Amino acid sequence: MRAFGLTDRLLKSHPIRLGFHKLERLLPPLITGAIRNSLSEWSYVSGGWPTEPGEGWNAASVAARQEAHWPLLVNNLVGTGPLGVSHLPSHITRDDAGDHNAMMSYGYVLARAARNKDRLSILDWGGGAGHYCLYSKALLPEIAVDYHCYDLPELCRLGRKLVPQARFYDEADVLPRSRFDLVVSSSALHYFRDWRACAASLAARSEEFLYIARLQTVNRAPSFVVRQRPYGQGYDTEFFSWFINRGELIGCVESLGLELVREFVFAEKWRVKRAPEDGECRGFLFRRRE
Repeated sequence: MRAFGLTDRLLKSHPIRLGFHKLERLLPPLITGAIRNSLSEWSYVSGGWPTEPGEGWNAASVAARQEAHWPLLVNNLVGTGPLGVSHLPSHITRDDAGDHNAMMSYGYVLARAARNKDRLSILDWGGGAGHYCLYSKALLPEIAVDYHCYDLPELCRLGRKLVPQARFYDEADVLPRSRFDLVVSSSALHYFRDWRACAASLAARSEEFLYIARLQTVNRAPSFVVRQRPYGQGYDTEFFSWFINRGELIGCVESLGLELVREFVFAEKWRVKRAPEDGECRGFLFRRRE
């Protein structure tokens, strides 16, 4: 960033990013690589997890942007069109190939978890305002879904308003049951300071399947901490999270009595300033060992 004299305020500008994408094909790879690095909203945190990480996902701007985007998300799920949709405010169509891949991957997981069942209990750990409740009904309308969501207070308040048929629990609440047919953690596990303890809690609440989706992973470097400034989504906050080593994740969950059933790849890839390795998005479906 410093090499090009950009500031955090400029990084909030979507037109700057859009203009770069239009010029990218005309520039040498060395130049485009340097610009991509300078425009990245991700940076490596060498000191590990911060002692005061700030509001993060509990910021009011996150809930406000997701509430504004919600009617469009609901409309994009109606009818027989493709399900390339997302709860992220910058994703406005139903034709995004990356979002479609994530949705169809979840459809596979739902089908496995709902086999021989008329009703499916789901715990969505870090589920935001409950968009996976809508996804579940769009993908598998024949199955009754008993949907429970655990997240931060701001997003739970929004979820209770937008998805009244679901049940939301924040840090002050106690979940009403010990185990669920399917436990989902989509783009969530890496936001916990002690992600291993969180994985243990998820495994303990899984009756059969645990689906860790859209996880920030690396293959070679040990797990490390990054900072994200998601101004492009309209979120006036910053997030700290892990880039979790794939082998560490699988070894951790398998030590908890589950086995890997299927691995998934997603479209997102992240260039992180000064990081030992760029990140890629993966998913993992685990099942409790008999």
